[in-house]
Amino acid sequence: MDETKDLYNLHEFLDPAIGLGTTLKGLKKFVDLAMRCVKETGSDRPMMVEVVKEIENIMELAGVIPDANSTSTSASNEETS
Repeated sequence: MDETKDLYNLHEFLDPAIGLGTTLKGLKKFVDLAMRCVKETGSDRPMMVEVVKEIENIMELAGVIPDANSTSTSASNEETS
């Protein structure tokens, strides 16, 4: 993937119905996180606890609140550890 392109040139794959002219909340952060997760060496990849926290932060910034009854959060995972 071409890292020099905006969103790795993924806009070519996005459904135009979702509004390419508008800012897609969190998409860039998700793409950047995904690209870090597939780095060649393990030491360059984030730990899963970091991935979970970052996804929760992205969802919070985007105004997406997961259903507390059906979703485990990193906070609840830390409490049980």
